[in-house]
Amino acid sequence: MSVYLPVLQPYWKQEDPTQNIVVFGVLGALILFAVVSSLLSRGKAGSRRSSLTGGLPSFSRGAFRKAAAEAGLSDADAHFLEEFARASRASNPEFVFKNPGRLDSFFKDALRHIDKTAEAEASAEERRSNLLRIRESLEVRRTLGPQVSSTRQLRPRTTLSFIASDETNYPSVVVAVEAGGLAVEPPPDALGRPVHFRRGTKLTVYFYGTGHQGYNFRTRVRGYEELRGKLVLVLKHSDSITPLPSRKHQRRDLREACTFRRVRVEVRKERGKTLKDVFVENLPFPGTAVDISAGGISVQTANPLDAQEYVKIDFDVGEGAFSAFGIVVRTNRLRGGGVMHVRWVKISRKALNSVLSYVYGYTD
Repeated sequence: MSVYLPVLQPYWKQEDPTQNIVVFGVLGALILFAVVSSLLSRGKAGSRRSSLTGGLPSFSRGAFRKAAAEAGLSDADAHFLEEFARASRASNPEFVFKNPGRLDSFFKDALRHIDKTAEAEASAEERRSNLLRIRESLEVRRTLGPQVSSTRQLRPRTTLSFIASDETNYPSVVVAVEAGGLAVEPPPDALGRPVHFRRGTKLTVYFYGTGHQGYNFRTRVRGYEELRGKLVLVLKHSDSITPLPSRKHQRRDLREACTFRRVRVEVRKERGKTLKDVFVENLPFPGTAVDISAGGISVQTANPLDAQEYVKIDFDVGEGAFSAFGIVVRTNRLRGGGVMHVRWVKISRKALNSVLSYVYGYTD
């Protein structure tokens, strides 16, 4: 019996080109959706960027407190600024405190925040006063530079000035800071030869740090040595460095007309108490305010008063006329007049806020 088996033909179907088009179309749509979503999320984040920091609007209390402490602020001052940092979404406080432009933007926004949220003018002036006081302290620290507490912190090429026991002043410069002492250039005598101090000679040394802060310290001569083929004077290190008095207030030039009146102060005793009677003369003198700060004002006039005289000054820095009392610290006499340098002794909080706002350009 014969059996017939069917012949199996291989199955083959021609590929449908429309199917590939559909697959690639779906993949392309998914990729395009992902790209568009990413761009939209970046755009939203960018639209919410803080005007203060340029960072994302997330505020970290810990980061802000750390940056404020590194800037030299007290816990109380950091706590006070925290409200404004939250309001402006300061997400990068370290950058704010280290960048003068960003710092001023921060304080401008803070002043605007006070204006918007103030319930009473007196309270607003008090908050402005505290805010501007903090700004002033930050500027002073920035101007003075890092604090120097040891001669081991000095850098080569720092200019020094020696004062010997006979009050003679000798200029010098730091050559190297070694473990065994401070190597400096021997100061020259009148003939240009190195001055030779005896070992153990006491010297008072003055220098300026990286900012505008001056310092002095006392030391002794340890001797002379050869350093890299050069004769150097070796001074004993000191960890007792004293900062010199420095300017506490930032000044700004001013060319505005002002008037002033002489003030007479009479002291009297009454029931065991010392009382002062203040009399303001009626005759005003014209002048020109040439600079101003939270500490005082300089006035150029044809009628300058003498040092230690009291004066009442009427001035305007762009926010209206104010009056304040001061004492003349010194007068630089010039042909046809002079410049009085006056320290404030009584000035209103509002007037002082106006002065500081002018000094830092917040009213420009």
